[in-house]
Amino acid sequence: MLCSLHIENFAIIDKLEVEFGPGLNILTGETGAGKTIVVQALNLVLGDRASSDLIRTGCDRASVTAVFSIPLLCKEGTGEVDPAYPPQPSLTKGGGELIIHRVVSTTGKGKITINGIPATQQMLKEAAERLVDMSSQHEHQQLLNDATHINIVDQFGGYESLAGSYRDAHNQYINIRDDLQRLRASEKEAKDRLEFMKFQLQELKNANLKIKEDEDLEAERSRIKHAVQLEAKMKEAEGILYESAGSACELLGNVEQSLASCAQIDSSVAAWKEAVSNATSSLADVARDIKRYTEKLNSDPGRLEEIDDRIHLIKNLKRKHGGTIEGCIERLHSLEEEVRQVERFDDIIAEKEKLQEAARVARKRVAEDLTKKRKDAAIKLSAAIEKETQSLGFKKLQFVVNVARLPEEEWGAEGAERIEFLISPNVGEMPKPLSRIASGGELSRIMLAVKRALTDRAATASTSVFDEVDSGIGGATAEVVGKKLFEVAKSRQVICITHLPQIASFGENHFVVAKKVAKGRTVASVERLSGDRRTEELARMLGGTEITETTRKHAEEMLKRKT
Repeated sequence: MLCSLHIENFAIIDKLEVEFGPGLNILTGETGAGKTIVVQALNLVLGDRASSDLIRTGCDRASVTAVFSIPLLCKEGTGEVDPAYPPQPSLTKGGGELIIHRVVSTTGKGKITINGIPATQQMLKEAAERLVDMSSQHEHQQLLNDATHINIVDQFGGYESLAGSYRDAHNQYINIRDDLQRLRASEKEAKDRLEFMKFQLQELKNANLKIKEDEDLEAERSRIKHAVQLEAKMKEAEGILYESAGSACELLGNVEQSLASCAQIDSSVAAWKEAVSNATSSLADVARDIKRYTEKLNSDPGRLEEIDDRIHLIKNLKRKHGGTIEGCIERLHSLEEEVRQVERFDDIIAEKEKLQEAARVARKRVAEDLTKKRKDAAIKLSAAIEKETQSLGFKKLQFVVNVARLPEEEWGAEGAERIEFLISPNVGEMPKPLSRIASGGELSRIMLAVKRALTDRAATASTSVFDEVDSGIGGATAEVVGKKLFEVAKSRQVICITHLPQIASFGENHFVVAKKVAKGRTVASVERLSGDRRTEELARMLGGTEITETTRKHAEEMLKRKT
């Protein structure tokens, strides 16, 4: 159960601590006193989204700490950890206390710890599901939304894993169906483009492009255009190096001979003679290369025209397919694949249709099992809620969980049926949708009946919080609701925020939330009531600002009736 809640610098709360007890815990107080703020703080420590707006004005951080008592984690008679409770056994101390601490900062850097170990918000939410069950006016309004009814039935039936299997099968079917629709939508366009793609592919194949071919062609083109000038210059260079009288090679030959003679006298000169010999040989090689280059020079206008045509072709292909020869070659390969795909489009669609049919059959098989489970759960839930509502003042209320099978094309992620809660408050009237005919008071009691039915069937949290769920009721009905909450609290801890004395009188632990101005600041406080102080609070709730002896006696009578 929730043992205590410590809050600092949260909204109008400076610092307060509430120590809850087992059974029915009641929180009361005037409108605007801060009852809802206490619930907000509890929600925060249970994983709600944090906001710097929650921080008390003038402070840089707010913190909330909740202390829970938890059962031993080991199964009786074994050393195994019980996987059912709590969801994060590594964060517990093996039974005893579970301490959740959360800090909200104006800088946006929050902090969450569970028994001193850093935790994520997701871990906190998972833990909270096993710790506290929250119920509010907002949740009652959700009961008017038919979409929530199917989740209530599934939770009551306890087959959430089967519902999850259906969702998986449904999502797989939808994904395949959507793929098939996209294929069919693109089929005509693809086939219309097939001839054009084939033309482009053949054009690229015929071109037989080579990497850097455009660079080589530009170089050859330049040589042909300047062949005469190149030939004259190259022959001149060849003559200077080798062919002409007094060429470089001839002069170096003379130098080599002179050095050879000197080397016979001084051996140290031999290295120079060798260097000159190597230079002469290198220059002779260059001269021969120049001669071969000159002999191959081509000034044929026909070849120049061929090169110009090839360069023009390559430029056109590059412009259409990526700007480079590499891009053209990549496009050739992608076109080959596209053409193959389109040419076997019918086969691809046929394969996808087979997959769709298999997924449809698989979804239908799971849907049949799920529908059977839901119909069975719907009958039992109807009976359970009718039983609960009888003890809540509905003597003749008929509660029907209507399970309507949908056409297959309307199946959604939640299932193959639409589930809707119907009620008939009066004998002889046909059941009608809860969302259309339930009053606020009826809705509150029906929601309490639903909670009670779910508690009896599911492994829910051991603490339930009801935040002003008594909206729209009063008098005898409020007393009935109070008795039901007291009954629920025999098997679990209940925390109820209420404005009705008929409900508050059933509390085993009664707290009043108040606010006052101290040093120019509004401050909220929580006080545990007993004896005369509790009688006074009930009298205030009965009579408003003016408390009379009559209201005091009435309050005393309410407390006596409860016992």
